[in-house]
Amino acid sequence: MTILIIAASKSDVEIMKKAAASLGKNKIEFEMRVCSAHRTPEMLDKILEDKTYDAIIAAAGLAAALPGVVAAKTTAPVIGVPLTGAFEGLDALLSIIQMPPGIPVIATGVNNAEEAAAAAMKIVGNKARRVNVTSKNNKNQKAVDKATETLKQFSIPYSSTDKTSADAINICFIDINEKETAADKNLTIYCPTAEKETADDAVKLLQLTKKGAWVGLNRGENAAVAAAEIMGLKDKLKEYRWDMRRKVEDADREVSSK
Repeated sequence: MTILIIAASKSDVEIMKKAAASLGKNKIEFEMRVCSAHRTPEMLDKILEDKTYDAIIAAAGLAAALPGVVAAKTTAPVIGVPLTGAFEGLDALLSIIQMPPGIPVIATGVNNAEEAAAAAMKIVGNKARRVNVTSKNNKNQKAVDKATETLKQFSIPYSSTDKTSADAINICFIDINEKETAADKNLTIYCPTAEKETADDAVKLLQLTKKGAWVGLNRGENAAVAAAEIMGLKDKLKEYRWDMRRKVEDADREVSSK
């Protein structure tokens, strides 16, 4: 088992040393690199091509493109750590957590490298072959439906209960107006939900995500795809991504031919 820790700049390394220390303490093999999605894109390609990693922790601030670009280039689980830059790290958090459907990044709270390490260790130690879906004051059933539909697409067995399970990958839907989440020792991907998505919800995310590992607001399908990545369903993930790619290429042909 090898985990890659990748920071977008040298100034980010000091915070990410906390993740490295947690992994080292638990005797988990890891590598640490510095690479910019903007300044050294070819270097990023080489890093990801040279070796296969069981999980990747990617950290960046400001526009924070690195975790999302990494996620686009691999089917390994990617954990994104937003770092303080402007706006108390809110810009980085939104860049990382609000990924488009089908390409998830599992985000931690701002500067929470230790949480990223904890999530990575749960991921590489995972043996579960099912998902458990829980809901706490959920305000958007459509988000839950998207998750279960995607789980069916990947043929992943799932159950729906009122609490997390130790023998499953848990997807927990939680109302955006909750103040914070309790620490969960089980492998849990949180998905915040809201009836309407407003600008005010962005600030609520900053508070809500201080603990735990998260996907974007109402992004139930991304929680399900993240579960598929954790299970290592590489062939199904490649097929899933190929379908997404084909739709974009078809749209491009339609637009460019006019």
